[in-house]
Amino acid sequence: MVKGKAGKSRKNAPESDFDALAAIQSADGTPIEPFYENRREGLFYIGVGITREGEPYHLPPLHIADNIELVGRGVGDDEKEYRIIEYRRRGENTRKQAALPLETVGTPACWCFLRGLGIGIKSSGKAMGALADYLQWQGDFTDWQIANRGGWLNDGYTAYVLPSGEIIGHAGGKVIYNGDTSKKTAYAVSGSLESWRAEIARYAVGNSRLMLALGTAFASPLLAPMKLENGGFHLFQASSGGKTTTAMLALSVFGNPDKLKNTWKATALAIDNIAAATSDGFMVLDEISQARGNDVSSVAYSLFNGVGKLQGAKQGGNRERLEWRVLLLSTGEFDALHYMKQAGFEWNAGQNVRLPSIPADAGKGFRVFDTLHGFSDGALFAETLEQSAKHHYGHAGREFVRYIAEAMQRDKAGFIAKVNGLCAAFRNALPPDLSGQPARVAKRFALVAAALELATEWGITGFNSGDGSAGVLACFDAWYEREGKGNYEERQILQRAADFIQSKGNSEMFGRLESIGIDGGHQTSRYHAGYVEQRNGYPPVYYLTREAFESEICGGYDKDFVCKVLYDAGWLQKSSNRWTKQLKRAGISTAWFYVLAGDQPPQKEPAEG
Repeated sequence: MVKGKAGKSRKNAPESDFDALAAIQSADGTPIEPFYENRREGLFYIGVGITREGEPYHLPPLHIADNIELVGRGVGDDEKEYRIIEYRRRGENTRKQAALPLETVGTPACWCFLRGLGIGIKSSGKAMGALADYLQWQGDFTDWQIANRGGWLNDGYTAYVLPSGEIIGHAGGKVIYNGDTSKKTAYAVSGSLESWRAEIARYAVGNSRLMLALGTAFASPLLAPMKLENGGFHLFQASSGGKTTTAMLALSVFGNPDKLKNTWKATALAIDNIAAATSDGFMVLDEISQARGNDVSSVAYSLFNGVGKLQGAKQGGNRERLEWRVLLLSTGEFDALHYMKQAGFEWNAGQNVRLPSIPADAGKGFRVFDTLHGFSDGALFAETLEQSAKHHYGHAGREFVRYIAEAMQRDKAGFIAKVNGLCAAFRNALPPDLSGQPARVAKRFALVAAALELATEWGITGFNSGDGSAGVLACFDAWYEREGKGNYEERQILQRAADFIQSKGNSEMFGRLESIGIDGGHQTSRYHAGYVEQRNGYPPVYYLTREAFESEICGGYDKDFVCKVLYDAGWLQKSSNRWTKQLKRAGISTAWFYVLAGDQPPQKEPAEG
């Protein structure tokens, strides 16, 4: 039983050892029960004793801890039970709530948890035993929803939790956030929605890269309702020209940009934790050049996979795997492929689709900007925007999520149909023959454009209809012109082959056919890659051994697919029924080789075998 402000006792709750004394009655028949009481000085346990004459009486109060009120219980995504406690730190007036894992009660982990919250605990065995019973059996047992990650709380998409613990929308019950709180203070608000529109949003009009960045932030809570995959965009530019400023403006949609910004220089586990807390939300990873290539590879793979690394639990078994769905804005001096190749890693087609690289330079002479809106130069414009982002933030994202939650509650199917219609309208402006990887990338651009149009319709941005879509379309065109035409894997294969031939074709790895004698002295390198034939007036012809072709040209790609790509480009010569040709020369054992005519693809019709 609990007296004071700790809450109601649970009806028919299981009895503890202390509750067993409740059957003892006083002389007048009134039960003498032990109980707990929250007083100004803290939480006390009042037990029951027996006199020599056999009469029950209440023992002196035992101080067991600071005030702890039990206001509910819940089951987390990990199917584990929690007690919801309410407490107040010493010197503070605000009451706070936390989810205490029930499995830890009575163990050092529990005491560390409570003390970490600033709750003092008496260290005697009797006090700890009484506190353990209190935490298990006493207080209010109202059901709460335990949210172990940020984002949407249900499949109806009517309630959304920020990493600060703030709930937006209609949860339909009590909710507590129990995920990563390292960014809690970052999800704050400053200024007002009106000041954000006036000092930040209006300058995005006519600036395509700013529109893309803001739209990516707005689009993030639409990923799950629209069943789209994790992904993002990488803005690159060799010199500092507003990339970080662009990222800061995007972060201002949901919170304090200075505190929300992350860098690529982090472990995959750290990024996993942030992504889970930011699930159904927006992330920025700034300056990819600060990270090592293997870190970029592991972070990108984990982030876009949407599932954290499986980890063992101290008690045996495995911990619950973190899951998330996020939109990312990345920045760097070069495209993502550059950093991967520099570190000796592959950047495969799937990763390229998830994080397409877009030139940050808008091509108008102002680096990342298309227009300066009356400012004298780009540096002053960037500095003004960055300072504005530090004072006006947090309102737009909350308002946008609130509108989504309300629309979902009114008519989920109708709202999804509306977003699909906006996406379709954007795709109608794209090249009609998009397929494969460009089509997948186009879906993300379309969602970003749709999000901007929704935010405009709802009065959040202050844009005119079509402003957002026009900016996003300009960014798509920049990406498509650079790397969207043609298949990414095919381009990578051709580039890989050209890099190898141009860097090693004149080295000792290739024997020269014109100088070969019958003694076989042409093999001058420990690693023999094949032969090269120099012909007057014609490009050289390279004969690659099977081992060299598979390791240097194919890499991780299927060999037949690589051969087809090279043949379709007019580079690979073949026999009538196989990809290789036989080389017959004096001094060379007759063998089959992969034959490339020239040190780069000629871009002509396929060669005849």
